[in-house]
Amino acid sequence: MNLSKGNNSAVRTSAVLLFCASALLISPANADEPEYEQAGGPPLGFSAGLGMITSNPSYVGMNADVLVVPFVGYEGEKYYFRGLSFGRHIIRNRQHQFSAILAIEPFRFKPEESRNEQIQQLNRRKFSLGAGLNYRYNSVYGSITSSFNTDISGRHNGQRLRVRYSLPLNRPGQVWQLSPEIGFNIVSKDYVRYYFGVDAVEAQRSGLQEYRGNHAISPEIGIGGYYMFTENLSVNGNLSFSRSDSAIANSPMVSSRSARSIIFVLSYRF
Repeated sequence: MNLSKGNNSAVRTSAVLLFCASALLISPANADEPEYEQAGGPPLGFSAGLGMITSNPSYVGMNADVLVVPFVGYEGEKYYFRGLSFGRHIIRNRQHQFSAILAIEPFRFKPEESRNEQIQQLNRRKFSLGAGLNYRYNSVYGSITSSFNTDISGRHNGQRLRVRYSLPLNRPGQVWQLSPEIGFNIVSKDYVRYYFGVDAVEAQRSGLQEYRGNHAISPEIGIGGYYMFTENLSVNGNLSFSRSDSAIANSPMVSSRSARSIIFVLSYRF
């Protein structure tokens, strides 16, 4: 769904966040919900469910992963919890949703899990904690969603910006919905160098070429949607493809420029 690259552990963790966020963000509001809930974000209350995620990592020596995981979320008038992120609503109405967030950046790299002996000689890359802002604009012509976060854990001190445009093919609150999406991710050079860089010590130890990298801009396309079995029970899904910027693809840690994610979530809203 985005730039996510990692070993099986990284993909599993990334997938948890992705489907937790997707399950809540695209959860349908039914026709009995207040109008601001139908157009102003997910319905209020608790949600729980089970999802299936498949994602192909791009680190050298890593296999695609299929995972079934649970989730629990909460959406309140002022605060929400979505998987690995906690947010505070600043604006929440029909046209604008704006919130401040704290979120775990679910990317890490464990070299011992690679089949490649050179990759096994590299240092681990750990999770980071980011603080940032989310904004969504809704109109009759579709929705624009953007999110910005900066590392506050001291792992890499980098930043990430994600922007998406989606066009729902049905009115809000209906039994089904499909929304084609297009967008891009921008990550800073500090982010790239932490997750995809090879420093001089690692290069000497592994025999790989030293690599630093720079900021990266990567496009993505996809489609998301839902189907409501009842007022509370629904299935959500998302299919996404992205193409990594050369700043990432040129790293000796990376084996492919393309990434794919598929998510299906069965959720129940209490």
